[in-house]
Amino acid sequence: MDLGTAQGMLQLEVVHCRGFDDAQAVALAVREQRTVLLQLDQLEPVEAQRVVDFVAGAINALDAQSERLGATTFLFAPADVLLSRS
Repeated sequence: MDLGTAQGMLQLEVVHCRGFDDAQAVALAVREQRTVLLQLDQLEPVEAQRVVDFVAGAINALDAQSERLGATTFLFAPADVLLSRS
């Protein structure tokens, strides 16, 4: 989904994770200044936890941010993206 702004285009990627291999793709997307909505509902809980742990570590190293939106849904964003909940 693309959202247009006066300053350019913001991009939100939705990733329906099917395995641990998708974790690196999420981290790389955030490193490339893209915001990622990660859905983990297709994974077993143990594998989902591994994915979240890996991505959270990468997000921390990138000085980016994360937000848990639901039991199996996470939002990862670069530091310059404003995240707010209403």
